[in-house]
Amino acid sequence: MKKIIILWLLFPLVTFGQKINSEKIFSIKVAVGEYESSVGEYLNLKTIYAPYAKGIFEGITNGKVLPIGGDFPIYYRENGNTYSDLDIDLILMTDENEKIYCKASGVLNYVTDTFEALKFQTHWRFRTSSDKFKYLNDVMGIGFGSFLQPESGYNFQHDIYEISRK
Repeated sequence: MKKIIILWLLFPLVTFGQKINSEKIFSIKVAVGEYESSVGEYLNLKTIYAPYAKGIFEGITNGKVLPIGGDFPIYYRENGNTYSDLDIDLILMTDENEKIYCKASGVLNYVTDTFEALKFQTHWRFRTSSDKFKYLNDVMGIGFGSFLQPESGYNFQHDIYEISRK
């Protein structure tokens, strides 16, 4: 009986989860061009289109963000905060002239008046025909975003990590 009680007391200390590795693969800085607000409404959520006008990235390779794509978030406002579901499409052009298509979805919740981020997280997938970077086609990335100071020339930074099992 004592063994059962001791085992029962120690059971919560045992973990059955998997161990994971993370490796930073990209830091992407983007600037938003002229965006269209209130493009429409869907399920009582507002939509906008925020095109990416320029950007740069560094990490496993360096280069620029092509002025194609952007973010198509849906959002609502409540109690002074904005709650957004992100839908990001962008194309990276490496310094070696390789293109990498990026697709992300995520959450950006912030204080509406000050743009203080409450939560800024994304999930990333990549597609490329590049032999050098074709392994990215199987990568699932996790991103953490931040707002940048206006003098930087960019609005957002996405720090993206590859997540895998040990």
